[in-house]
Amino acid sequence: MSRRLPPLISLRVFEAVARHLSFTSAANELHVTQAAVSHQVKKLEKWLGVTLFLRLNRSIKLTKEGEAYAEPLTEAFNALTAATEAILKNNGPQSINIATFDSIAANWLAPRIRKFQENHPEVAIKVVTQNSYSDFSSNDIDVEIRYGDGKWAKHHVVKIADEDIFPVCSPKLLGRKRKLKNFEDVKGYGLIHDEMVMEWADWLTAAGVDTANAEKGLRYNHSHIVVQSAIAGEGMALGRGLLVADELENGRLIAPCDLKVRSKFSYYLVCPQEVSDQIWITTFRDWLLEEAADTMAYYD
Repeated sequence: MSRRLPPLISLRVFEAVARHLSFTSAANELHVTQAAVSHQVKKLEKWLGVTLFLRLNRSIKLTKEGEAYAEPLTEAFNALTAATEAILKNNGPQSINIATFDSIAANWLAPRIRKFQENHPEVAIKVVTQNSYSDFSSNDIDVEIRYGDGKWAKHHVVKIADEDIFPVCSPKLLGRKRKLKNFEDVKGYGLIHDEMVMEWADWLTAAGVDTANAEKGLRYNHSHIVVQSAIAGEGMALGRGLLVADELENGRLIAPCDLKVRSKFSYYLVCPQEVSDQIWITTFRDWLLEEAADTMAYYD
């Protein structure tokens, strides 16, 4: 008989909120935003078809269903934690070498990898940036975060996140405005081009806008430089959802248009098939999926 379970990420978040009776404290424990915690709780409530918390003015309280659900979950997570710690203690020190492109490392992984290290202080972590894919046979790379079509034969491939592409810019570029009335207006602010992803002409076509002069403007061959150029107010750039999430959240960038175009490429965790079930590969994979889900929840 197959097990019918809600998303495990949502269960973990709910258990933390129930234990603390605080969205803020749960967010601090899990190293995610309060918005992401709220999103996961609502997702679980929708899946179960019940209300788990009573939202009061300055506090929350478990419902009868929430209390009944929280207790066995806490016991289960405590048992999992004890079993995991026992295995790690017996296996001794571990290490994991992670390779990825410069832009993924700079704009997304680097600000987050500390959380993985804090949860697993016994793991030696090394992040290597490169401009091409690893073949895993001529270097010491364990796993790679790739951006592409996911078609890598003879490798273990897990999709981390899809990607939406949309205009972003510094708030100072628009003055008091935060949204543009017409998609056509983006061309009036100077276009910044990222040679590694979608061209402005493709986004403008999807927006139903004339692509005349769409090739003009600054051009860079690394997405993290494109992001910095946009933050500096040098023009309007096409932001890659996962890589501009932090800058949108902290206000250094804004999204002046509502139209998002899905990229033909996505983000993937890739490693050799023969090591895909090693404990630190699976531990890192699960953490990576949680972080990506948290980031993408910003756009839901």
